[in-house]
Amino acid sequence: MTADDGRPENQWPVPPPWMWGCPECVRLYRRMKRVQEETDERRRSGDRGVDHDPLDSMIGSRIRLARHLVTGHREHLPDWTPGCERCAWHHRILDAGPEPHHPGSAAAMVAAEHRAFHLFVPPRVVGLM
Repeated sequence: MTADDGRPENQWPVPPPWMWGCPECVRLYRRMKRVQEETDERRRSGDRGVDHDPLDSMIGSRIRLARHLVTGHREHLPDWTPGCERCAWHHRILDAGPEPHHPGSAAAMVAAEHRAFHLFVPPRVVGLM
């Protein structure tokens, strides 16, 4: 644990109760956390400046969970988060598009995935996705 781990923007949120009722959510969440732990361990024990996740397993596991939440639990996604610059950016993109907020568009999918990230990754990470 580092000094930064205690900062609010680095805290992992507790997923909402409804996620624990879905076996696929549980499987994908546990997989994501396991990949995170394995990558963190490689980072702690490895050389500085080396990519300890060359296949981007961490981000991939997060995207898989977010995609499942969007396709299987869209009704539970949080609304746009006030103060989140990335939420505002996605919202502007969708409003400017030819079919604003059409759930089938790639922009709408990515925006919904971003909203899903608010459920299970630290705020510092959500801003990057």
